[in-house]
Amino acid sequence: MNRIEAIYSFINLDDKVVDVGCDQAKLSLMLAKRNQHSIACDISINVINKAKENIKSPLVDLRVSNGLENIKTSEADILVLSGMGTYTIIEILKNTNLRFKKIITISNNYHDTLREKLNELNYKVEEELIVKENNKYYNLILFTEGNRKYSEEEILLGLNHKDMGLYNEYLNYLLKKYNDIKKSSKDKNLKIDKMINIINNKIKNIKIN
Repeated sequence: MNRIEAIYSFINLDDKVVDVGCDQAKLSLMLAKRNQHSIACDISINVINKAKENIKSPLVDLRVSNGLENIKTSEADILVLSGMGTYTIIEILKNTNLRFKKIITISNNYHDTLREKLNELNYKVEEELIVKENNKYYNLILFTEGNRKYSEEEILLGLNHKDMGLYNEYLNYLLKKYNDIKKSSKDKNLKIDKMINIINNKIKNIKIN
């Protein structure tokens, strides 16, 4: 399952979807195949014009939009934010008064910050899924309205993962990454040591359960 397919799996037939930063609007095309309308928008007029050349379905509403600026209230209740950094996601959400029942993200970085900051914006983690595509790992997070108290481990490594086998594989990848950083560093790094301990404990718990 690739990233687009993973996002698609979290969308219900009655959801009103807006995909911000849609690129080639592949998600909207998949939704259109099951007769579902969606909005696909991007800040780049060139991206949208190119998508219009290839997409003729009336179920795909292509728009140029800086974040959610050109999305009206009640047009969408599901927001997809993928292929961008955490701070871009946060800025998009801070610069709108729109609210969503679900937000599906695949951020390029800083997933711990994303969990914390969206909690401050009253969106809590509902589920997570690790996606492996072209030998790279991606962390999909489904947020719903509300907030919660997270443990340090949950902030750093996530919670409610759907595919525990792939999650365990991802944790082992992270463990190797941080151990390699530790080995290559001449100075003692308490943050790296702490991450290694947290990941090790999580892996042990997954094997016990």
